[in-house]
Amino acid sequence: MKKNRVIQFSLVIVIIILFFTTYYSGDKDEIINANKNSSTENASKLTEETSNIIEGVNYTGSNNKGTFFEINSATAELKRNEPNLSQLQDVFVVIKLRNLRIIHIEADAGIFNKVTNDSEFFGNVKITEQDNVITCDNLDYYNSKNLLQAYNNVTYAGKKGDLIADQVLVDLLNNEANISMFEKGDKVKAKYKN
Repeated sequence: MKKNRVIQFSLVIVIIILFFTTYYSGDKDEIINANKNSSTENASKLTEETSNIIEGVNYTGSNNKGTFFEINSATAELKRNEPNLSQLQDVFVVIKLRNLRIIHIEADAGIFNKVTNDSEFFGNVKITEQDNVITCDNLDYYNSKNLLQAYNNVTYAGKKGDLIADQVLVDLLNNEANISMFEKGDKVKAKYKN
């Protein structure tokens, strides 16, 4: 009886050893390590320039003057060497002022500074506020100053008329605009409606 138990115990040990040597051999470790090395190389190439690409991005914020903003973007790219800046694509912005005015901004691309909450937009920029529409190539939104600066190929269309200029500075708190050309000899083209 003791002999049978010793033989059974020996067979179980042999089976366990065969199982481990078959399924945990060194060849598989080498294959796994090779796959890990290739994925690490790809990841390091990605992180040299870009740390993250995020889809469906939403940034919100406000300032001490009662202005609230919401920036929506199809994608945001965060650069490793500039972690406070988000490179945005297909951007839509809503700015709500304390006097209940709402401004909508659309652009092909933009840059959002997560520290200052300031933004730059470029490419087919369109600013809409009630019946007023401004289109331009570039727009800077300075959240801390409540200032919009539209420049390069600026056109305005509204109830009171149309105009073409190089630059429009809009003070959002005082509801004032400064319209100008870059060259002193050039004049703003305006057409008033009655």
